Amino acid sequence: MKKLSALVSDFDDTLFFNKTALVSAAKDLCDIILGGEKRSDEDYKTLNDLEITIGEGKPPKGFSKKWKSQLYTLAYVKYSGKLLPNEPLIKYFNGALNEGNELIILSARGEEFRKQTEELLNLYELKYNKVLLPENHELKDEEWKLLEIKKLSKEYAHLVLFEDKEENIRYIINNLKSNNIEFYLVNKAIITCINY
Repeated sequence: MKKLSALVSDFDDTLFFNKTALVSAAKDLCDIILGGEKRSDEDYKTLNDLEITIGEGKPPKGFSKKWKSQLYTLAYVKYSGKLLPNEPLIKYFNGALNEGNELIILSARGEEFRKQTEELLNLYELKYNKVLLPENHELKDEEWKLLEIKKLSKEYAHLVLFEDKEENIRYIINNLKSNNIEFYLVNKAIITCINY
């Protein structure tokens, strides 16, 4: 028998804003590269990408996988205390949970960051039911989330998905024809319903 309803929320830039943590991590990586003896062409490109990250609070498209992994590891581990809560959304979730809904955190940040993820959720007393994180990073963010949403849609009669990337929402909508899922785009405190 299917459970009634679940709220499914992304973590980074949905429940918690990671811009400050990413900027701090990008500055650390700049210092590491600049402290090295020799710099390759790849290092100069990475420095340029890190400068963009510092200015925009997110890595640009085409950012080196090697350095991206280091950037997020620093942001999620060393600077996890700089992730800022989306307090209106957390308040909404806690109220909805009191009405009998379940909360599932669905984040592509990876299983290796489970401890930091759950610590932040517990710090802000968010009453989640489970945290789903990928074991590996073989799939793209939107591909992994689609597979997890498919599984959840078999377990729950109704899902409400909160996500900060419209392209992820559109990907799921286009590849999963289901009328039991509502989609909401989160842009800071502004939440917008995305229709099919």
